[in-house]
Amino acid sequence: MRRSPVAPPHHRIFFLNWGLDLRGVRFAIAGGVSFSVFRAMLLWIAPVPLKVIFDSVFASHPLPPGLWWMPTNHTARLYVLVGAMVVIAVLLGLTAYGADALLAGAGQRVVFDLRTRLFRHLAAQSAAFHQRRRLGDLLSRLGGDVQAMQSVVVNVVPVVVENALTVVGMLVIMLVLQWQFSLLAMSLLPVLWIVMRHYMRSIKTAQREARRNEGMATAAAQQILVALPVVQAFGAEQLEVDRYGVLASQGLTANRRAVLFQSRFTPLVTLLMTLSTALVMLFGGTQVLNGHLTSGDLLLFSAYFGGMYTPARQLAKLAGTIGVGQASAERVTEILATHEEVPRRAGARRLTRLEGRIEFDHVSFSHPGSGVVLDDIQLEIAGGHCQALVGSTGAGKSTLLRLVPRFIDPSGGAVRLDGFDIRDLDLDWLRRHIALVPQELALLRPTVWENIIYGSNWTSKSDAVAAARAVGVHDVLDGLRNGFDTDVGEAGSGLSGGQRQCVAVARAMARDAKVLLLDEPTTGLDATTQSVVIDALDRLSEGRTTLIVSHQLNAVHNADRITVLSRGRMIEHGTHRQLVNARTAYRDLYVAAAPTGDAGLPIPSDFAAPRV
Repeated sequence: MRRSPVAPPHHRIFFLNWGLDLRGVRFAIAGGVSFSVFRAMLLWIAPVPLKVIFDSVFASHPLPPGLWWMPTNHTARLYVLVGAMVVIAVLLGLTAYGADALLAGAGQRVVFDLRTRLFRHLAAQSAAFHQRRRLGDLLSRLGGDVQAMQSVVVNVVPVVVENALTVVGMLVIMLVLQWQFSLLAMSLLPVLWIVMRHYMRSIKTAQREARRNEGMATAAAQQILVALPVVQAFGAEQLEVDRYGVLASQGLTANRRAVLFQSRFTPLVTLLMTLSTALVMLFGGTQVLNGHLTSGDLLLFSAYFGGMYTPARQLAKLAGTIGVGQASAERVTEILATHEEVPRRAGARRLTRLEGRIEFDHVSFSHPGSGVVLDDIQLEIAGGHCQALVGSTGAGKSTLLRLVPRFIDPSGGAVRLDGFDIRDLDLDWLRRHIALVPQELALLRPTVWENIIYGSNWTSKSDAVAAARAVGVHDVLDGLRNGFDTDVGEAGSGLSGGQRQCVAVARAMARDAKVLLLDEPTTGLDATTQSVVIDALDRLSEGRTTLIVSHQLNAVHNADRITVLSRGRMIEHGTHRQLVNARTAYRDLYVAAAPTGDAGLPIPSDFAAPRV
């Protein structure tokens, strides 16, 4: 069940190889980079007015060649140079705003697209994928990990772009002004690079562990909160709090280790920069005293030197953010690199007319690394007929049912619909023609009526009411505290099990599909509600090809055919009357159920009760 769909082209965002799609923000990035280039050029010339003030206003050195047009009066010259400094400062502010707004906005859009793509990718994965993964961990990747990536793209990328351009320009200017001086100033850069690589790698490793542990803690919290009534019923609150605390503390330890690396990293960078500055001032001061440099030249060179080391200082401050972002990116890209979608064959077809005939043609199924679940199932269900599957727990009933909508695919053989292998049919078309009533209904919308029309072509409350009335559950749902406008609560917690099943049956009616799948639809219901649901299912299944899985024989005795499964194999097949009157496993199930007073079980006139 592996498939690698054609993915959109991805590009690198500067130094981040995260597979981000930049196609929709190319113009914004181009505009932001343009502003950054202009800002870098302004930073190149920003120290020049100050140099001229020191050399050609406070002292009597001649003006640089390009400034011959300036006034000869020193006071007027000072006003012009100070004015130039103000203009440059204003332009620096405007260009910074433009670059940050465009690049940060583009980054937010890119990460939004990534979050959407990740969610779409998760939704497309097979049931087996989600069975192996913890929901809380997936939510952690979709939420916290993507948010951490956004922090890097929005806060770090603009800084790196601007400073990279600034450093290149200032390095060139320094080499032109005084190449020996420049080489001395950069003598500690290799040491700085080694220190940065070491601590960035250490911070990333610690943050990777922290994000993994936080994902595990989130998964545990989600599991505990979902099962909180059970936890409270067994008085295990403190046990679960302690279990969550252990997982959370592991993440805390890793985060503390990352903070420790960060706290060492920043002072080391500052120390190296201070040593470099001291070398510059020592050598430069000597040159000024010897008359080889002017004080303005030293001031200009010091400004360029400080600007060249600014990125290192800023990266040191943002090292933690970058480490979290890189660790989070690994977790997100790991999910995106996993492809377990249900395979879609090229040229898949959509049938213009559907009879609903289902055939299991020598179907087998087994999970990787585990035993056989289904073994050579041969079964045909005529269009519009009802087929029941019964048997002990683990016999393979629900697995067989899940093959029809392709939640899973058979390991051997084929499932056919109207003679066509369902793998050759368009998956979306196939599932639109199947209605499912599960044992545990997932309610995804706030009100009852919105859940009834979910996934159907109907759109209004009146449509939902009509569907409920058609299957005979209208009175049950209309009797809720707010009728069809009742808020169902989180995952349907505001409704009883019977009420949820009534919603499920009405939803299947609104779906109006030719194929109907019923997976233990009456389990856990009281006798009165069970009777209502069974009557509703009888109405719902009229004219539809129905496959029902149930342990309760009163829900299946009206089926056209009943198949008994045991350990993944078909052991009996026939009508209720045929199987009850034969010495079969179904008869044993029937005899076991009859003494319970299950009035829903019809007793054939020729039935011979077992001897005591």
